[in-house]
Amino acid sequence: MTLAERVAELDWYHTLALGDGVETVGMFDIRPFVRRFGLPDDMTGVRALDVGTWDGFWAFEMERRGADVTALDLDDERELDIPPRRRPQSFPDTPRGAGFAIAKQALGSSVRRVARNVYDARPKELGQFDLVFCGSVIIHLRDQFLALERIAGLVNPGGIFISAEAYDPKLDLLPFAASRYLADRDKAVVFWMQARRTWKRMLWSVGFDDVREHDRFKLKATAGWNVPHVVHHARR
Repeated sequence: MTLAERVAELDWYHTLALGDGVETVGMFDIRPFVRRFGLPDDMTGVRALDVGTWDGFWAFEMERRGADVTALDLDDERELDIPPRRRPQSFPDTPRGAGFAIAKQALGSSVRRVARNVYDARPKELGQFDLVFCGSVIIHLRDQFLALERIAGLVNPGGIFISAEAYDPKLDLLPFAASRYLADRDKAVVFWMQARRTWKRMLWSVGFDDVREHDRFKLKATAGWNVPHVVHHARR
């Protein structure tokens, strides 16, 4: 089976150029937005972690810049946070990491992928990292604060956490940190949608001393709809 045929068998979250003219058709093509996340241009010697890697776009991007990268995600859909009333009766047999494995092989990558829930991600097993990246993951988690606390524990003292999440511009009109409950909606599971200031306060509360908004923009999906995103850089 050719690479193109293997790619066509899967649904992809990320658009990835895999060489020889083969490109995945992802829900998001992040390539036009990469500069807005603020990754260092040269990551040589940086130990980096990509939380919620899915197809691996950010893991491979950080590796391309010279980093030694570990990627974290789940393989089994049944381990995802899904409210009981919305939980499907059956789940796909294809592991969530199938696309990552194809892309890794095609790119000749050395990224290490670890199948683990972020709630169980601790330095004892994973070590600590100079840079941790997490994009569009925390909004889909039931315990957002615990996830951020675990991530904070994985960042070396002096290291940086790049957080990129959706936010609700309407909540920004309120003069306090606010969240909106969305777990019952029909679209993709989102437990809590935050205001920008809420994300910032949460990052400070879990232990980051220097939290700064790096950028905000509308991340456009391949289908044409878009999601307001805010990028924070947080240091320990």
